[in-house]
Amino acid sequence: MMKNILMVFLMSLSLIACGGDSGSSSGPSNSDKPVTVKTEDLLAPDDFTFNPITLQKLTIDLSGSLPERTHVSVYSLFSEVGKENYIVNYDSKIIDSAMTNGQLTLEFSLAESQSEIVVEIWSYDGSQPLQKMFEINGKAIVW
Repeated sequence: MMKNILMVFLMSLSLIACGGDSGSSSGPSNSDKPVTVKTEDLLAPDDFTFNPITLQKLTIDLSGSLPERTHVSVYSLFSEVGKENYIVNYDSKIIDSAMTNGQLTLEFSLAESQSEIVVEIWSYDGSQPLQKMFEINGKAIVW
């Protein structure tokens, strides 16, 4: 009887010590080391710029079709609610300026990622503003 108990005990120990096959080896792994890239090894295209800001020029010449005194505002965020009708986010105003006799030229900075703007021309008679959306393509904007 004692012999049977001893035999069961030894068999249990051998099963516990075995551990089975977990698929991993206990030896050192031969994983590849990451390649170190140095700053001088990096290349950028010749036309790449690290400056995310671009200069934009806006020229308005509506002389003869506007009251003598008007005001221009430029916005970066807006929603189109109909053909050439926009709701602008007034917090996104980029620049504004007084305009005399329907003429004005402005230069202002835009984020390079900005693809469209809305320009509003307000008159002081209380009427709704003239609105126009422009695509930003690197060229001067003319209205």
